[in-house]
Amino acid sequence: MQIAEGSGVVSFLRRAWRLARWPLGIILVLYIGLVIYRIPSYNAEQRSKEVVAQIHAQKLTTNDVDGKHLPPPPDPAKVDATVEGIDANANGIRDDVELAIFKKYPNSAKIRAAELQYAMTEQMFLVYVFDTGTWKAVAEEDGRASACIALTYPRSNLEIFLQTVASRRKEVETLVFNTQARIDAENAAYKFITSVGDAPGKSCDIDLNTLSN
Repeated sequence: MQIAEGSGVVSFLRRAWRLARWPLGIILVLYIGLVIYRIPSYNAEQRSKEVVAQIHAQKLTTNDVDGKHLPPPPDPAKVDATVEGIDANANGIRDDVELAIFKKYPNSAKIRAAELQYAMTEQMFLVYVFDTGTWKAVAEEDGRASACIALTYPRSNLEIFLQTVASRRKEVETLVFNTQARIDAENAAYKFITSVGDAPGKSCDIDLNTLSN
């Protein structure tokens, strides 16, 4: 049975649609607005995941330790011109810091390896941290590097061991955070401080026992 165009049912449906279309339109607009509002949040979360993966993937190599990958001396005018500094050989270690470590320990690949790894992770606080996820990832890698430095000195005398390890960590930190702008950047990174566990894997990117000295 067909419903006549002018029947009461059709009139009712038309009235119902007129009443319902505005609330439905408002709901649709609100939904679209919510989707648009969430886009920046989604992009930030996606970026954070990508940077966290990059942080954990960045490792020291044997070429970094044996000097085959050393950068040229950076332009003195550019060394401290920016927070991130110069990294001409793109190994994650600032060139002035890398060269300073090689200059201080020309005859100890083990100490160089540990300090270069620590310098790499300390630099990460300046270039990678922008939320709690990235801070946590850097802190995990920094913990590994710090533990690696502890493997560069014997524990036969605990007092001397603790002093030596603290001194080697401090000399790297002094090299990395050598300007007020870099100190401020480190402090800004620590605004995202959160609980942190141990990063997977061994403390040292390169097994110190495989190095000759």
